[in-house]
Amino acid sequence: MTRDMPVNGSNTHQSPTTLVHAMQILQITASGGHRGASIDNYLDELDFSRPTLYRLLKGLKQQGFLRSSPIRGRYLLGYELLVLGAQAGNGAGLRDLARPRLLALAQRWGDSFYLFARDGVNAVCLEVQNGAYPVGSFVRATGGRLPLGVGQASVALLAYLGGDERDEILNHNAERLMDEYAIAIADIEDEISHQLKHGYSRGVEGSLLPEYCGLAIPILDHSGHPLGAMSCSMLKSRMTTDHKLDVLQGMQEEVATMVNKAHGLLYLD
Repeated sequence: MTRDMPVNGSNTHQSPTTLVHAMQILQITASGGHRGASIDNYLDELDFSRPTLYRLLKGLKQQGFLRSSPIRGRYLLGYELLVLGAQAGNGAGLRDLARPRLLALAQRWGDSFYLFARDGVNAVCLEVQNGAYPVGSFVRATGGRLPLGVGQASVALLAYLGGDERDEILNHNAERLMDEYAIAIADIEDEISHQLKHGYSRGVEGSLLPEYCGLAIPILDHSGHPLGAMSCSMLKSRMTTDHKLDVLQGMQEEVATMVNKAHGLLYLD
């Protein structure tokens, strides 16, 4: 139930704030998909009064975070969220810089190419471009999240964090990694060692997507901190030695060009 949703940094014994109520409304609306959510949907999930609900719905509509559905009495997410999401997904200017390069790689090699960044204990997909041989992926679209440890991109991100920070993340995700993906921490640590030695990761094969494989390289700032990771996914039958070397070289060249020629467009701290 949404009424029990924890909020980072908040005391769950205190009364929920208006901000928390608004976020809960947006989450319920999102869960309604293309149909949106009705008043009854909100009231079934939320633990506050009908007048409070109407007040918040009105305010969220005025700010552009909600809009009326063509289906009478239902609400959809507003377009202002799309504007904010595009900006959030362009952290450090990475998405604008990476998009044409991912497209060029996809067109050249035919595989699926992605841009990932860290989001707390997760990796979030900021951009995806599919070539002539698109494949399944742990994420279905831009905005998809994975616990760090799943997929080659998250290994590339983890490898360049401090040891204590990396251990804290893996300990936090360990149960979910095993239960949902059949991935053991020891295997992730082995792949991190491979990343640090060879400069690319292959991910850890778990119980999902056994017919697919991939490669990833980090996008590092001047201090060696990971801004993001560029990755590709492909059918295992396509991962010949020559194709692997070609794809790796192509990604490495695109990342080097992106960072070296970005100048003021890539906002490095």
